[in-house]
Amino acid sequence: MPDYEKRTGTSMAGQSLTHLEQIAIIMNNDIPDSVETGSDESFEDLNKSDYRSLVYLYFSDADAALQLAATLEMYHHEVVCFEEADELQSAILVRIPQALVVDVDSPAGQATRKKMGKRIISNFPIIYVSAIDDFMQRLAAVREGAAAYFLKPLDVEALSAKIDEKIAKNEVLAYRILVVDDDEMLASYYDAILSSAGMHVKVINDPSEILDALKKFKPELVLTDLNMPVCNGLEMAQIIRQNNRYLDIPIVFLSTEIEKEMAAIETGADDFLGKPIDPEKLISTIAGRAERYRNLRKKR
Repeated sequence: MPDYEKRTGTSMAGQSLTHLEQIAIIMNNDIPDSVETGSDESFEDLNKSDYRSLVYLYFSDADAALQLAATLEMYHHEVVCFEEADELQSAILVRIPQALVVDVDSPAGQATRKKMGKRIISNFPIIYVSAIDDFMQRLAAVREGAAAYFLKPLDVEALSAKIDEKIAKNEVLAYRILVVDDDEMLASYYDAILSSAGMHVKVINDPSEILDALKKFKPELVLTDLNMPVCNGLEMAQIIRQNNRYLDIPIVFLSTEIEKEMAAIETGADDFLGKPIDPEKLISTIAGRAERYRNLRKKR
């Protein structure tokens, strides 16, 4: 393992993960230590002195990355370095950073900024680093959604402060997702995937607990299995819709029985995902529905 990997934590360098490998890692709880699976811990609870925000660095110059990582760690960041765009993308699917810093001066850096512009998981800020200071470069950064643009040589203290600022603003995007599934292993699997994408997840295995969970957890979306004993997903959705307070909360069903999709929609479901579900598809669907719900509530 290269020295910079040893000094900056476990990275995906040298690996190109398939979905099966990603799932295996997730099922082995390779998710942020700061997110406790199935807990009711809030981001405010996480904002403690021993909490280290996860920052990914993408630099073609490994020595420069190592030096920057060592300094950022002094400012209470957990830093992981990458030299390959594919490795970075694979890592993001397994564990979402709270910020990404990209040196955009090299051809590899330019390719990475294009890949990041098309990324499915977009709920973390990207900061560009460059030696070029001109209007068109800065305009391109703005249009690509870069959170900041820093010039070389880097002012690491200012960079750390900007990372903290963007993370603080971005934490409100941690959608609150309630997962309902009587299969504890599958429920934990969905929890791990969504938690790794920065979402705040609560799991219940008994649908009879739904009303209490809605009241206490205040989810922005309910992800539920269709077939459950005692009370199936369709019945549970109707119980949720009986309360005017929850008429518009998104409900997403998971099932192998695609032919029941219409019945689910008729009971008030917002989406229907067939099993087995691709992790990227699950994240993008849940994030999109939760964001739409949050925006609607803001307009009231």
